[in-house]
Amino acid sequence: MSAAIFGYAPFDSGTWARWDSGLYLDIAEHGYTLFPCPQPTFDQGTWCGNAGWFPAYPWLVSSLHWLGLPLRGSAVALSWICIFATIALLWTIFGRRASVATIAALLYAAFAPGQIYDYAVFPLSLLALATTACLWLLSRDRFVAAGIAGAVAALSYPLGVLLVPISAIWLLARRTPPLRERLRRIAWASGLMLAGFAVLPIDQYVETSHWNAYILVQDHYHHTLQNPFVAAWHSFHLQALEHSSPLTVANAPAIQSLIVLILLVSVAVSAAVRRDSLDRLETLVLLWAAVTWVFPLMQANLSQQRGQAALLPLALLARRLPRALLITLVIASAAVAIMMEKLFLHGVLV
Repeated sequence: MSAAIFGYAPFDSGTWARWDSGLYLDIAEHGYTLFPCPQPTFDQGTWCGNAGWFPAYPWLVSSLHWLGLPLRGSAVALSWICIFATIALLWTIFGRRASVATIAALLYAAFAPGQIYDYAVFPLSLLALATTACLWLLSRDRFVAAGIAGAVAALSYPLGVLLVPISAIWLLARRTPPLRERLRRIAWASGLMLAGFAVLPIDQYVETSHWNAYILVQDHYHHTLQNPFVAAWHSFHLQALEHSSPLTVANAPAIQSLIVLILLVSVAVSAAVRRDSLDRLETLVLLWAAVTWVFPLMQANLSQQRGQAALLPLALLARRLPRALLITLVIASAAVAIMMEKLFLHGVLV
């Protein structure tokens, strides 16, 4: 509906394709490419192509296209299916209880910060589904299934790879069972995730003759290390306050960053207050969220909005917040989501 208000056809697949969408579609249609960047546009020795993006999403799109479905339409359909499946999985994890907290948490998931990427031609909805499934299955001691879900996440988006060390640390830190059994569980769960990620360099070697094709392409984006807390502070910067209200469309990314921080601090405080009653899933999600929030902030020239979209599974903790705070966050997230959608459709939001 918002797309129609902004002058775009909501059922036209082109509405939901911007920026990197074309690269994912190119991988789906033609596979990986790697070639020296043209001179003098790029520095000498740099590499270009579509090898700087992860393959799980375009592989699934390619499978649907192989069945005779339109390529871009398949990508949009896959994104929408994955986000709806994620919300359905959350409903299952919540025990299918229609309480105010549960409904509010599901609404938060539907309008979570960065949600435009969940409905567009991007792999963020696939990442959300695979990550939510992985965390839930791990907490239920279903290590092989968790490993498979984590492998999908690790092949979907760079932040999905964080599930490998996070799952290993969480499993190792548990007091029971004995160390040998914990190591065996790590081998199954974290090992399968790592094996899934290993498919990327193997496939890229087959297609491009370079094991490090991903790194070669990403190098010219200069993702240098930076202070994550300084980067977080800068992400809250509001534009044009001398001429307009801070609640303008241009300030949507800054407001979204603030909402994410408020949610993270709120769930952390809530967990600290009731630490004796935290279940295994909540502890695992808290560890995962902290690492996943900080990691994109540690690198320059990354889209913070996409990193924030990866935090959708925080809905698992949001339902434990005080009702008034949770409802306020839902309303704020929904309002910002509309502004972010406008920026995305106008080609402003990278």
